[in-house]
Amino acid sequence: MLKRLHWLVVALLVFGLVLTACAPQEPAEEPTVEEPAVEEPAAEEPTEEPTEEPTEEPTEEPTEEATEEATEEPAAGEAGTVIIGTTDQISSLDYSDAYSVHDWELMRNVNATLMGYEPGTANIVPVVAAGEPEVSEDGLTWTFTIGEGWAWPDGTPLVAGDYVRGIERTMNLEGDVQGLVTTYVESIEAPDDQTVVFNLTQPRGDFAQIVSGSPYMPQQEGQFPEDELNKFPETLVGVGPYQITQYTVNEQVVLEPNPNYGPGLPDGAPQRVIIRYFEDPTQMGLAVENGEIDVAWRTLGPIEAARLGDVEGLTLVNTGGGGIRFLVPNNAMDPMSDKNVRQALAYLVDRDEIIDRAVQGRNDPLYSMVPPGFLGANEAFLDRYDAPNVEAAEELLTASGYSEDNPLVFDLWYPPEHYGTHAAQIFQVLEEQFEATPMIQVNLQSQEWSTYVTALTNGEYPIGYLGWFFDYPDTSNYMEPFVQSNFSPDLGVNYASEEMDQLLADAAAETDDDARAELYQQAQDLLAEDAPVIPLTIETEFAVLNDATIAGVTIGPALVFDYQYIEFAQ
Repeated sequence: MLKRLHWLVVALLVFGLVLTACAPQEPAEEPTVEEPAVEEPAAEEPTEEPTEEPTEEPTEEPTEEATEEATEEPAAGEAGTVIIGTTDQISSLDYSDAYSVHDWELMRNVNATLMGYEPGTANIVPVVAAGEPEVSEDGLTWTFTIGEGWAWPDGTPLVAGDYVRGIERTMNLEGDVQGLVTTYVESIEAPDDQTVVFNLTQPRGDFAQIVSGSPYMPQQEGQFPEDELNKFPETLVGVGPYQITQYTVNEQVVLEPNPNYGPGLPDGAPQRVIIRYFEDPTQMGLAVENGEIDVAWRTLGPIEAARLGDVEGLTLVNTGGGGIRFLVPNNAMDPMSDKNVRQALAYLVDRDEIIDRAVQGRNDPLYSMVPPGFLGANEAFLDRYDAPNVEAAEELLTASGYSEDNPLVFDLWYPPEHYGTHAAQIFQVLEEQFEATPMIQVNLQSQEWSTYVTALTNGEYPIGYLGWFFDYPDTSNYMEPFVQSNFSPDLGVNYASEEMDQLLADAAAETDDDARAELYQQAQDLLAEDAPVIPLTIETEFAVLNDATIAGVTIGPALVFDYQYIEFAQ
């Protein structure tokens, strides 16, 4: 099989894209928390290292509105105002808890981390930090100095203690992002108002990337209770370009400038950003088509995106790879505990056929848990299996005692809406591919997300389907949550390998990129051999712009949407 490697997607994943003109997830009927980024950050989905994939659905719907609903209804194109549509939902607006792609998008526009990304790229650079961190010789102590001019919206200067407060609160409370801190940080201290010192649990060559995540944002004194989470505070403030001044859950969020934002907003930046929530991609597509919103963003899905791309006055933007999608065999449950069975399934998966039939060729095949363009990424599943290969699959099944008279029978589970309405088409194709041999019989099963994800991560299904969007763009965040023993059980993977654990630990501590790449390549080869997970596709995320009001947006690295760089049409 020819490799379908699209270098445009590679460039978007690694370097991001400043746009001038992923698989989509639709909200469950009853909002619930996932999983990873296991579209969206991880845990995430940031899901997603973290114990869960980044979620893109709320843990619970609040019983009352966080603020009074806005009385005015600004129109798309109103001077200085941009209206962005989304089918995402808020899961939490507490920095010590929020773990969904959408929550993190809001937080990145409200607050700022010590290190972050050069706009439109995946290049890690100092943001609040005055320069690069100082790292101790043993790699366990990272010292950052806060730059000048950073302040909260009320004028209070940012101090190192605000970072200490946020980290210690996250470590002490059992929010969804606790593991993103406690896995890496032993303690944090502020010897003075400008200095933040992290003491790590183990050396991490990628800690500059790790601190770019939302759990490492500062928290102003008095904003959140110290001893409990507050998923829906009255407002949300930070030291970033905007602040959330009002919101009504599942309806809209209003962001206005932080008057004390240190770097200052770019000339012509939006003076008000409104996020409006839609039930499904079709409803959101009609809204941008009718001029009711300026930008349609996450998640349109390949079918609605294709339709809107042909509408005059709209610009369809392919923002590149979003999340990855993969099968999760239950390595601790028969029949998936048998490596021969897992390898047989890997021999039968035809990713090109899935993409062509289910999403009209608009996604890309994935042959490793590490997407193309990330450090050390290879195509281990393509090299190992060169699927589809029915004969090779049947040899493995025969070795494990299966035959036409005694077929391998299993339930294949998926959530019908959470990862987009095209999920059903994906699994119909997978069912046909697995049953290409009479030695396999598949029973397709679906369940709404909240029930599905709980059952999957509790090990109740023999095999299921998950998605993941990085918490920070590094190879480690695509491997560790799923194939390192101290992370995987909570993600339903149940894979334990001392060899894998050692490879990933060595790679995480390594500071030389060439050496890290070699270790990650070995880990990906081992992953393909054991097949504790089976990667399927890279999901593409689309944005649609109303040409009458919007000239360009900055989205990059994948899914990081900087509202301050939205350009209005002249």
